[in-house]
Amino acid sequence: MTSDQGVVPRQALALPMVLGTLLVAVPGVMLAGGTEPGRLDRWIQPDVNTPAAAWGAALAVDWTGGPAGRTILVLIVMGLCLIAGRRRLAVVALVGTILTSVLTTVLKYVVDRRIHGDFLSYPSGHTAAATAIGVVLGLLLADLLDVGRVAGLALVLGLAVACGALMAWVQIDLTAHYPTDTIGGFGCGLLVIPATALLIDKLSESRRPG
Repeated sequence: MTSDQGVVPRQALALPMVLGTLLVAVPGVMLAGGTEPGRLDRWIQPDVNTPAAAWGAALAVDWTGGPAGRTILVLIVMGLCLIAGRRRLAVVALVGTILTSVLTTVLKYVVDRRIHGDFLSYPSGHTAAATAIGVVLGLLLADLLDVGRVAGLALVLGLAVACGALMAWVQIDLTAHYPTDTIGGFGCGLLVIPATALLIDKLSESRRPG
């Protein structure tokens, strides 16, 4: 899995894309046009509580999901990819996070779920961005460690869950999003980055001389 051979084996990207699609589409259809928390939201929300001592850290995590923090994180991840000689994956990090932001913005208007009155909430862009970063880091580690398909998929999903869950916790605790909004955001990151990787691999291969 080098930069010349593609970002990752294509077969390993199918599961995250399917899972991501389901996590975006199913809640999106069920919650469209809503303004109140659902049953799952009411079940999860009371159990999410950041200790006072960690409140500053929670705000810092939230900042990394905003435009400035997100840009810095993407640049850091791109730098890691370039240092590791994975130029194609660096492009995936940049293009994929931009497309993730575009998708979450479009879906907010399509689903039209609102929180605190007039704020569009589904899906969570912060959670989507954090998940996208986790997926890219998972792809990078899987490539560098040259692990098999199963272990590589575990790395990708594990880092996606770790990064996405951390941001989701913060968004729920700050009441910036309903818990189900963060599920949709997680799905967006899980869908877009693998799809971007496949697209960039295909474009790169089409430019190779026959």
